[in-house]
Amino acid sequence: MKSRFSALATSLLIAGALAPIATAAPLSKVTLWQNHSRSVTCGIEIHAPGKPATDVLCAARGIPAPKHAGPVGDSGFVQLSLFGKPQVLKLSQDSFVAGKTQTLGRGRLWNQLGVTCHVALSTVLCFNGNNHGFVIGNGHYRSF
Repeated sequence: MKSRFSALATSLLIAGALAPIATAAPLSKVTLWQNHSRSVTCGIEIHAPGKPATDVLCAARGIPAPKHAGPVGDSGFVQLSLFGKPQVLKLSQDSFVAGKTQTLGRGRLWNQLGVTCHVALSTVLCFNGNNHGFVIGNGHYRSF
């Protein structure tokens, strides 16, 4: 119960902190982007042809490998969809939808597939409709 309350409190604090930003920050809907320091890259994850995209994928140093992961693939990826908790992944190929990578500056908001990300100076915060998400940057990763 305490952890659920803590997660709810964290989500409310984040939402409250982003509320003034959300009204002032330009909203981006590009397919693939990176923060100004190029330490975090996020975008739409590749999906089967003819099927709608459902997941946002981010890559950054400091994202851990999933528990019990095999030797194939590289760690440093996290996936988030409209509902549910973020999932850390190991990938062995470029798994972003093809496109030109845009650089989003400090204070920008990005929104696709029910996931919203806020770009800060050296970190990126992403969350979904269930108020689950993560903060990445500076070689660190924290999910909530």
